[in-house]
Amino acid sequence: MGAQNTPVMDGLVDFVLGLELAALPPAVVEAANRSMTDWLGTAIRGSIEPLADAIAKVIDVTGGDAQSTVVGRGRRTSALLAALANGAQCHALDFDDTHLPSVVHGSAAVAPVVLALGEWRHASGADALTAFIAGFEVETRIGRVIGRRLTERGWHVTATVGTFGAAAAAGKLLGLNGAQLAHALGIAGTQAAGLTQSFGTMAKPLHPGKAAMNGLLAALLAPEGFTGSTAMLDAPDGIAGTFLGVTDLGSAAEDFGKRWELLQNSTKFYAACHLTHATIDGARAIRDKSAPPADAIESVLCRVNPLALKVADQRDPKTPLEGKFSIRFCAATALLHGDAGEAEFTDARLADPAVARVMARVTPEGDASFAIPVAHVTVRLKDGRVLEERIGAARGTPDNPGTREDVETKFRRLAGTVLPVERVERLTRTMRELPGVADVADVAALAAR
Repeated sequence: MGAQNTPVMDGLVDFVLGLELAALPPAVVEAANRSMTDWLGTAIRGSIEPLADAIAKVIDVTGGDAQSTVVGRGRRTSALLAALANGAQCHALDFDDTHLPSVVHGSAAVAPVVLALGEWRHASGADALTAFIAGFEVETRIGRVIGRRLTERGWHVTATVGTFGAAAAAGKLLGLNGAQLAHALGIAGTQAAGLTQSFGTMAKPLHPGKAAMNGLLAALLAPEGFTGSTAMLDAPDGIAGTFLGVTDLGSAAEDFGKRWELLQNSTKFYAACHLTHATIDGARAIRDKSAPPADAIESVLCRVNPLALKVADQRDPKTPLEGKFSIRFCAATALLHGDAGEAEFTDARLADPAVARVMARVTPEGDASFAIPVAHVTVRLKDGRVLEERIGAARGTPDNPGTREDVETKFRRLAGTVLPVERVERLTRTMRELPGVADVADVAALAAR
Protein backbone atom coordinates (compact mmCIF):
# COMPACT_ATOMS: atom_id res chain seq x y z
CA MET A 1 0.00 0.00 0.00
CA GLY A 2 2.89 2.37 -0.75
CA ALA A 3 5.86 3.66 1.19
CA GLN A 4 3.87 5.54 3.81
CA ASN A 5 3.58 4.06 7.28
CA THR A 6 -0.16 3.42 7.56
CA PRO A 7 -0.79 0.72 10.19
CA VAL A 8 -4.34 1.86 11.04
CA MET A 9 -5.47 2.00 7.41
CA ASP A 10 -3.71 -1.30 6.66
CA GLY A 11 -5.28 -3.00 9.68
CA LEU A 12 -8.82 -1.88 8.88
CA VAL A 13 -8.47 -2.78 5.21
CA ASP A 14 -7.16 -6.25 6.04
CA PHE A 15 -10.00 -6.72 8.52
CA VAL A 16 -12.65 -5.84 5.95
CA LEU A 17 -11.14 -8.01 3.23
CA GLY A 18 -10.82 -11.01 5.54
CA LEU A 19 -14.33 -10.89 6.97
CA GLU A 20 -16.43 -14.00 6.29
CA LEU A 21 -19.92 -14.44 7.71
CA ALA A 22 -19.54 -18.17 8.33
CA ALA A 23 -16.52 -17.55 10.57
CA LEU A 24 -18.18 -14.93 12.77
CA PRO A 25 -19.63 -15.59 16.23
CA PRO A 26 -23.39 -16.25 15.96
CA ALA A 27 -24.05 -13.44 18.46
CA VAL A 28 -22.39 -10.94 16.12
CA VAL A 29 -24.44 -12.12 13.13
CA GLU A 30 -27.65 -11.92 15.16
CA ALA A 31 -26.74 -8.44 16.41
CA ALA A 32 -26.20 -7.32 12.82
CA ASN A 33 -29.50 -8.86 11.75
CA ARG A 34 -31.37 -7.11 14.56
CA SER A 35 -29.70 -3.80 13.75
CA MET A 36 -30.62 -4.07 10.08
CA THR A 37 -34.21 -4.89 11.01
CA ASP A 38 -34.44 -1.98 13.41
CA TRP A 39 -32.88 0.35 10.82
CA LEU A 40 -35.33 -0.68 8.11
CA GLY A 41 -38.32 0.06 10.34
CA THR A 42 -37.07 3.56 11.08
CA ALA A 43 -36.33 4.22 7.40
CA ILE A 44 -39.80 3.10 6.29
CA ARG A 45 -41.49 5.22 8.97
CA GLY A 46 -39.29 8.17 8.08
CA SER A 47 -40.58 8.04 4.50
CA ILE A 48 -43.72 9.97 5.52
CA GLU A 49 -41.86 12.76 7.31
CA PRO A 50 -41.60 16.20 5.65
CA LEU A 51 -37.88 15.85 4.99
CA ALA A 52 -38.58 12.74 2.88
CA ASP A 53 -41.03 14.72 0.75
CA ALA A 54 -38.39 17.40 0.15
CA ILE A 55 -35.74 14.84 -0.83
CA ALA A 56 -38.26 13.05 -3.09
CA LYS A 57 -38.92 16.29 -5.01
CA VAL A 58 -35.20 16.72 -5.60
CA ILE A 59 -34.93 13.10 -6.77
CA ASP A 60 -37.87 13.67 -9.13
CA VAL A 61 -36.11 16.53 -10.91
CA THR A 62 -32.58 15.11 -10.86
CA GLY A 63 -33.53 11.64 -12.08
CA GLY A 64 -31.15 8.71 -12.12
CA ASP A 65 -31.40 5.13 -13.36
CA ALA A 66 -33.84 2.94 -11.44
CA GLN A 67 -31.17 1.01 -9.58
CA SER A 68 -32.37 1.07 -5.98
CA THR A 69 -35.51 1.62 -3.89
CA VAL A 70 -36.36 4.51 -1.63
CA VAL A 71 -38.07 2.49 1.11
CA GLY A 72 -41.62 3.35 2.10
CA ARG A 73 -42.13 5.21 -1.18
CA GLY A 74 -43.05 4.01 -4.67
CA ARG A 75 -39.77 5.27 -6.15
CA ARG A 76 -36.58 3.75 -7.53
CA THR A 77 -33.62 5.91 -8.39
CA SER A 78 -29.84 5.73 -8.58
CA ALA A 79 -28.09 3.84 -5.82
CA LEU A 80 -26.42 7.09 -4.72
CA LEU A 81 -29.70 8.97 -4.33
CA ALA A 82 -31.44 5.98 -2.72
CA ALA A 83 -28.64 5.79 -0.14
CA LEU A 84 -29.06 9.51 0.52
CA ALA A 85 -32.84 9.26 0.91
CA ASN A 86 -32.86 6.12 3.05
CA GLY A 87 -30.08 7.43 5.27
CA ALA A 88 -31.98 10.63 5.93
CA GLN A 89 -35.33 8.89 6.39
CA CYS A 90 -33.99 6.48 9.00
CA HIS A 91 -32.78 9.39 11.11
CA ALA A 92 -35.84 11.60 10.67
CA LEU A 93 -37.36 10.58 14.00
CA ASP A 94 -34.01 10.11 15.75
CA PHE A 95 -35.25 6.59 16.47
CA ASP A 96 -32.37 4.57 14.96
CA ASP A 97 -29.74 2.72 16.98
CA THR A 98 -26.70 4.27 18.67
CA HIS A 99 -23.28 2.83 19.49
CA LEU A 100 -22.76 4.86 22.65
CA PRO A 101 -19.01 4.24 23.17
CA SER A 102 -18.33 5.92 19.81
CA VAL A 103 -21.39 8.24 19.83
CA VAL A 104 -22.20 6.93 16.33
CA HIS A 105 -25.62 6.03 14.97
CA GLY A 106 -24.11 2.81 13.72
CA SER A 107 -26.66 1.64 11.16
CA ALA A 108 -27.70 5.02 9.78
CA ALA A 109 -24.84 5.54 7.31
CA VAL A 110 -24.01 1.87 6.62
CA ALA A 111 -27.35 0.10 6.14
CA PRO A 112 -28.56 2.48 3.37
CA VAL A 113 -25.45 1.59 1.35
CA VAL A 114 -25.90 -2.12 1.96
CA LEU A 115 -29.53 -2.05 0.82
CA ALA A 116 -29.05 0.27 -2.17
CA LEU A 117 -25.93 -1.41 -3.50
CA GLY A 118 -27.16 -4.87 -2.57
CA GLU A 119 -30.38 -4.34 -4.54
CA TRP A 120 -28.57 -2.86 -7.53
CA ARG A 121 -25.97 -5.64 -7.70
CA HIS A 122 -28.37 -8.42 -6.54
CA ALA A 123 -26.26 -9.36 -3.55
CA SER A 124 -27.30 -12.16 -1.24
CA GLY A 125 -28.54 -11.52 2.28
CA ALA A 126 -25.39 -13.14 3.64
CA ASP A 127 -23.15 -10.82 1.61
CA ALA A 128 -25.23 -7.82 2.69
CA LEU A 129 -24.89 -8.74 6.36
CA THR A 130 -21.14 -9.25 5.97
CA ALA A 131 -20.80 -5.81 4.40
CA PHE A 132 -22.93 -4.28 7.13
CA ILE A 133 -20.73 -5.79 9.84
CA ALA A 134 -17.60 -4.57 8.04
CA GLY A 135 -18.87 -1.00 7.82
CA PHE A 136 -20.26 -0.93 11.34
CA GLU A 137 -17.03 -2.20 12.87
CA VAL A 138 -14.84 0.23 10.91
CA GLU A 139 -16.81 3.35 11.82
CA THR A 140 -17.32 2.46 15.47
CA ARG A 141 -13.68 1.46 15.98
CA ILE A 142 -12.63 4.88 14.71
CA GLY A 143 -15.42 6.53 16.66
CA ARG A 144 -14.45 4.79 19.89
CA VAL A 145 -11.13 6.66 19.73
CA ILE A 146 -12.31 10.11 18.64
CA GLY A 147 -16.12 10.15 18.73
CA ARG A 148 -16.62 11.87 22.04
CA ARG A 149 -13.99 14.50 21.30
CA LEU A 150 -15.54 15.15 17.90
CA THR A 151 -18.87 15.78 19.59
CA GLU A 152 -17.33 18.10 22.15
CA ARG A 153 -15.79 20.13 19.32
CA GLY A 154 -19.12 20.41 17.49
CA TRP A 155 -18.66 17.72 14.85
CA HIS A 156 -21.47 15.18 14.32
CA VAL A 157 -19.80 11.79 14.63
CA THR A 158 -22.34 9.93 12.48
CA ALA A 159 -21.76 12.41 9.66
CA THR A 160 -17.98 12.33 9.85
CA VAL A 161 -16.99 8.84 10.97
CA GLY A 162 -20.05 7.26 9.34
CA THR A 163 -18.58 8.09 5.93
CA PHE A 164 -15.78 5.58 6.56
CA GLY A 165 -18.28 2.89 7.55
CA ALA A 166 -20.28 3.49 4.39
CA ALA A 167 -17.19 3.24 2.21
CA ALA A 168 -16.03 0.05 3.94
CA ALA A 169 -19.44 -1.60 3.51
CA ALA A 170 -19.65 -0.59 -0.14
CA GLY A 171 -16.08 -1.71 -0.77
CA LYS A 172 -16.81 -5.11 0.74
CA LEU A 173 -19.91 -5.60 -1.42
CA LEU A 174 -18.11 -4.43 -4.56
CA GLY A 175 -15.19 -6.78 -3.93
CA LEU A 176 -12.52 -4.08 -3.93
CA ASN A 177 -8.92 -5.15 -3.44
CA GLY A 178 -6.74 -3.76 -0.67
CA ALA A 179 -5.33 -0.81 -2.59
CA GLN A 180 -8.75 0.16 -3.93
CA LEU A 181 -10.37 -0.04 -0.50
CA ALA A 182 -7.64 2.12 1.05
CA HIS A 183 -8.21 4.74 -1.63
CA ALA A 184 -11.98 4.51 -1.07
CA LEU A 185 -11.49 5.20 2.64
CA GLY A 186 -9.26 8.13 1.74
CA ILE A 187 -11.86 9.53 -0.67
CA ALA A 188 -14.49 9.05 2.04
CA GLY A 189 -12.40 10.86 4.63
CA THR A 190 -11.98 14.01 2.57
CA GLN A 191 -15.79 14.23 2.28
CA ALA A 192 -16.44 13.79 6.01
CA ALA A 193 -18.44 16.70 7.45
CA GLY A 194 -21.42 17.57 9.62
CA LEU A 195 -21.90 19.91 12.58
CA THR A 196 -23.88 19.51 15.79
CA GLN A 197 -25.15 23.05 15.18
CA SER A 198 -27.60 21.32 12.83
CA PHE A 199 -29.24 19.32 15.64
CA GLY A 200 -32.93 20.09 15.88
CA THR A 201 -33.19 20.75 12.12
CA MET A 202 -33.66 18.54 9.05
CA ALA A 203 -29.95 18.92 8.32
CA LYS A 204 -29.16 16.53 11.18
CA PRO A 205 -30.86 13.51 9.54
CA LEU A 206 -29.38 14.64 6.23
CA HIS A 207 -25.96 13.85 7.77
CA PRO A 208 -26.20 10.03 7.68
CA GLY A 209 -27.78 10.23 4.24
CA LYS A 210 -24.84 12.22 2.96
CA ALA A 211 -22.37 9.95 4.75
CA ALA A 212 -23.98 6.94 3.04
CA MET A 213 -24.01 8.63 -0.34
CA ASN A 214 -20.42 9.90 -0.02
CA GLY A 215 -19.09 6.55 1.18
CA LEU A 216 -20.78 4.74 -1.70
CA LEU A 217 -19.44 7.30 -4.16
CA ALA A 218 -15.94 6.77 -2.78
CA ALA A 219 -16.17 3.00 -3.24
CA LEU A 220 -17.50 3.37 -6.78
CA LEU A 221 -14.71 5.77 -7.77
CA ALA A 222 -11.80 3.79 -6.34
CA PRO A 223 -11.86 0.83 -8.78
CA GLU A 224 -11.96 3.32 -11.67
CA GLY A 225 -8.47 4.50 -10.77
CA PHE A 226 -9.63 7.47 -8.70
CA THR A 227 -7.21 8.05 -5.82
CA GLY A 228 -7.52 9.32 -2.27
CA SER A 229 -5.08 9.61 0.61
CA THR A 230 -4.31 6.17 1.97
CA ALA A 231 -2.87 7.91 5.05
CA MET A 232 -6.19 9.53 5.96
CA LEU A 233 -6.29 7.60 9.26
CA ASP A 234 -2.57 7.70 10.03
CA ALA A 235 -1.06 11.01 8.96
CA PRO A 236 -0.80 13.97 11.38
CA ASP A 237 -2.87 16.01 8.94
CA GLY A 238 -5.42 13.25 8.38
CA ILE A 239 -8.96 13.46 9.69
CA ALA A 240 -8.18 13.00 13.41
CA GLY A 241 -5.21 15.36 13.37
CA THR A 242 -7.00 18.05 11.39
CA PHE A 243 -10.29 17.96 13.30
CA LEU A 244 -8.91 17.33 16.79
CA GLY A 245 -5.12 17.43 16.90
CA VAL A 246 -5.18 13.67 17.62
CA THR A 247 -2.41 11.80 15.83
CA ASP A 248 -2.79 8.25 17.10
CA LEU A 249 -5.76 6.11 16.04
CA GLY A 250 -3.79 2.93 16.73
CA SER A 251 -6.34 1.35 19.07
CA ALA A 252 -8.89 1.35 16.23
CA ALA A 253 -6.84 -1.40 14.60
CA GLU A 254 -6.36 -3.62 17.65
CA ASP A 255 -8.07 -6.77 18.97
CA PHE A 256 -9.66 -7.84 15.69
CA GLY A 257 -11.74 -10.93 16.30
CA LYS A 258 -11.53 -10.45 20.08
CA ARG A 259 -13.97 -7.57 20.46
CA TRP A 260 -16.98 -6.77 18.33
CA GLU A 261 -18.44 -3.30 18.50
CA LEU A 262 -21.81 -4.63 17.31
CA LEU A 263 -22.22 -6.30 20.68
CA GLN A 264 -22.03 -2.84 22.28
CA ASN A 265 -24.77 -1.39 20.09
CA SER A 266 -27.93 0.07 21.66
CA THR A 267 -31.47 -0.05 20.31
CA LYS A 268 -33.62 3.01 20.77
CA PHE A 269 -37.04 2.52 22.31
CA TYR A 270 -37.62 6.28 22.56
CA ALA A 271 -37.74 8.62 19.57
CA ALA A 272 -35.24 11.12 20.98
CA CYS A 273 -31.52 11.75 21.29
CA HIS A 274 -29.98 8.73 23.00
CA LEU A 275 -28.40 10.96 25.62
CA THR A 276 -31.90 11.61 27.01
CA HIS A 277 -32.94 7.96 27.35
CA ALA A 278 -31.74 7.28 30.88
CA THR A 279 -33.55 10.43 32.02
CA ILE A 280 -36.72 9.23 30.27
CA ASP A 281 -36.42 5.85 31.99
CA GLY A 282 -36.07 7.57 35.37
CA ALA A 283 -39.04 9.86 34.77
CA ARG A 284 -41.20 6.95 33.58
CA ALA A 285 -40.28 4.91 36.65
CA ILE A 286 -41.33 7.78 38.93
CA ARG A 287 -44.60 8.12 37.04
CA ASP A 288 -45.27 4.38 37.31
CA LYS A 289 -44.87 4.55 41.09
CA SER A 290 -46.47 7.90 41.91
CA ALA A 291 -47.86 9.67 38.80
CA PRO A 292 -47.57 13.20 40.22
CA PRO A 293 -49.78 15.75 38.41
CA ALA A 294 -48.12 18.76 36.80
CA ASP A 295 -49.35 21.26 39.37
CA ALA A 296 -47.94 19.16 42.25
CA ILE A 297 -44.36 19.28 40.92
CA GLU A 298 -42.07 21.90 42.41
CA SER A 299 -38.79 20.92 40.75
CA VAL A 300 -37.14 18.16 38.72
CA LEU A 301 -33.38 17.62 38.87
CA CYS A 302 -31.86 15.39 36.17
CA ARG A 303 -28.24 14.40 36.79
CA VAL A 304 -26.72 13.14 33.55
CA ASN A 305 -23.48 12.57 31.70
CA PRO A 306 -22.05 16.02 30.83
CA LEU A 307 -22.15 15.22 27.11
CA ALA A 308 -25.94 15.33 27.33
CA LEU A 309 -25.72 19.01 28.23
CA LYS A 310 -23.61 19.61 25.13
CA VAL A 311 -25.93 17.77 22.76
CA ALA A 312 -29.42 17.64 24.29
CA ASP A 313 -30.07 20.75 26.34
CA GLN A 314 -32.53 22.64 24.17
CA ARG A 315 -34.02 24.89 26.84
CA ASP A 316 -37.13 26.07 25.03
CA PRO A 317 -37.85 23.74 22.10
CA LYS A 318 -40.15 25.24 19.49
CA THR A 319 -40.42 22.25 17.15
CA PRO A 320 -40.76 18.48 17.64
CA LEU A 321 -37.22 18.06 16.26
CA GLU A 322 -35.88 20.43 18.90
CA GLY A 323 -37.88 18.53 21.53
CA LYS A 324 -35.86 15.41 20.74
CA PHE A 325 -32.77 17.29 21.91
CA SER A 326 -34.29 18.68 25.10
CA ILE A 327 -33.72 16.82 28.37
CA ARG A 328 -36.29 19.19 29.84
CA PHE A 329 -39.03 18.29 27.38
CA CYS A 330 -38.22 14.56 27.42
CA ALA A 331 -38.33 14.46 31.24
CA ALA A 332 -41.59 16.42 31.36
CA THR A 333 -43.44 14.34 28.77
CA ALA A 334 -42.22 11.08 30.34
CA LEU A 335 -43.34 12.23 33.81
CA LEU A 336 -46.78 13.27 32.59
CA HIS A 337 -47.50 10.84 29.76
CA GLY A 338 -45.29 7.84 30.52
CA ASP A 339 -43.52 7.56 27.19
CA ALA A 340 -41.33 9.29 24.61
CA GLY A 341 -42.23 7.45 21.42
CA GLU A 342 -42.88 8.98 18.04
CA ALA A 343 -46.35 10.11 19.18
CA GLU A 344 -44.92 12.32 21.92
CA PHE A 345 -42.90 14.58 19.65
CA THR A 346 -45.65 16.66 18.10
CA ASP A 347 -46.62 20.31 17.98
CA ALA A 348 -49.63 19.50 20.16
CA ARG A 349 -47.48 17.97 22.89
CA LEU A 350 -45.09 20.92 22.78
CA ALA A 351 -48.07 23.25 23.18
CA ASP A 352 -49.52 21.29 26.13
CA PRO A 353 -49.61 23.76 29.07
CA ALA A 354 -49.00 20.98 31.60
CA VAL A 355 -45.88 19.80 29.79
CA ALA A 356 -44.64 23.39 29.50
CA ARG A 357 -45.26 23.93 33.23
CA VAL A 358 -43.18 20.90 34.22
CA MET A 359 -40.51 21.57 31.60
CA ALA A 360 -39.90 24.98 33.17
CA ARG A 361 -39.16 23.23 36.46
CA VAL A 362 -36.60 20.78 35.05
CA THR A 363 -32.90 21.40 35.69
CA PRO A 364 -30.31 19.16 33.98
CA GLU A 365 -26.99 18.85 35.79
CA GLY A 366 -23.82 17.24 34.45
CA ASP A 367 -22.05 14.58 36.50
CA ALA A 368 -18.73 13.38 35.12
CA SER A 369 -19.00 10.13 37.12
CA PHE A 370 -22.05 9.08 35.08
CA ALA A 371 -21.70 7.03 31.91
CA ILE A 372 -24.02 7.98 29.03
CA PRO A 373 -26.68 5.33 29.89
CA VAL A 374 -26.87 6.51 33.52
CA ALA A 375 -29.13 9.17 35.05
CA HIS A 376 -30.57 10.17 38.43
CA VAL A 377 -33.95 11.92 38.44
CA THR A 378 -35.20 13.70 41.57
CA VAL A 379 -38.72 15.13 41.67
CA ARG A 380 -39.64 17.44 44.57
CA LEU A 381 -43.34 17.90 45.18
CA LYS A 382 -45.01 20.94 46.69
CA ASP A 383 -46.19 18.86 49.64
CA GLY A 384 -42.57 18.20 50.61
CA ARG A 385 -42.23 14.65 49.26
CA VAL A 386 -39.17 13.72 47.24
CA LEU A 387 -39.37 11.07 44.49
CA GLU A 388 -36.09 9.67 43.17
CA GLU A 389 -35.01 7.13 40.60
CA ARG A 390 -31.51 6.15 39.53
CA ILE A 391 -31.07 4.43 36.17
CA GLY A 392 -27.86 2.42 35.88
CA ALA A 393 -28.41 1.32 32.26
CA ALA A 394 -31.01 2.85 29.98
CA ARG A 395 -33.41 0.50 28.26
CA GLY A 396 -31.99 -0.90 25.03
CA THR A 397 -28.32 -0.54 26.03
CA PRO A 398 -26.06 -3.61 26.28
CA ASP A 399 -26.59 -3.95 30.05
CA ASN A 400 -30.37 -3.62 29.67
CA PRO A 401 -31.09 -4.88 26.17
CA GLY A 402 -34.43 -5.55 24.60
CA THR A 403 -35.20 -8.88 22.98
CA ARG A 404 -35.54 -9.59 19.28
CA GLU A 405 -39.28 -9.64 19.91
CA ASP A 406 -39.03 -6.09 21.28
CA VAL A 407 -37.19 -4.99 18.14
CA GLU A 408 -39.74 -6.67 15.90
CA THR A 409 -42.62 -5.09 17.83
CA LYS A 410 -41.04 -1.69 17.22
CA PHE A 411 -40.47 -2.61 13.56
CA ARG A 412 -44.10 -3.62 13.06
CA ARG A 413 -45.35 -0.41 14.65
CA LEU A 414 -43.12 1.86 12.58
CA ALA A 415 -43.41 0.03 9.26
CA GLY A 416 -47.14 -0.54 9.81
CA THR A 417 -47.72 3.20 9.73
CA VAL A 418 -46.73 3.12 6.05
CA LEU A 419 -47.20 -0.41 4.71
CA PRO A 420 -50.11 -2.90 4.83
CA VAL A 421 -50.08 -5.35 7.73
CA GLU A 422 -49.51 -8.37 5.49
CA ARG A 423 -46.51 -6.71 3.85
CA VAL A 424 -45.05 -5.83 7.23
CA GLU A 425 -45.37 -9.42 8.41
CA ARG A 426 -43.63 -10.70 5.29
CA LEU A 427 -40.86 -8.17 5.80
CA THR A 428 -40.49 -9.17 9.45
CA ARG A 429 -40.05 -12.82 8.47
CA THR A 430 -37.70 -11.97 5.61
CA MET A 431 -35.43 -9.86 7.81
CA ARG A 432 -35.37 -12.61 10.44
CA GLU A 433 -34.12 -14.97 7.73
CA LEU A 434 -31.82 -12.46 6.01
CA PRO A 435 -28.68 -14.67 6.02
CA GLY A 436 -30.52 -17.09 3.75
CA VAL A 437 -32.11 -14.56 1.38
CA ALA A 438 -30.88 -15.09 -2.17
CA ASP A 439 -31.33 -11.51 -3.41
CA VAL A 440 -31.48 -8.31 -1.38
CA ALA A 441 -33.73 -6.88 -4.10
CA ASP A 442 -36.52 -9.00 -2.60
CA VAL A 443 -36.19 -7.07 0.68
CA ALA A 444 -36.21 -3.74 -1.14
CA ALA A 445 -39.32 -4.69 -3.12
CA LEU A 446 -41.22 -5.57 0.06
CA ALA A 447 -40.14 -2.28 1.65
CA ALA A 448 -41.51 -0.15 -1.22
CA ARG A 449 -44.91 1.44 -0.87
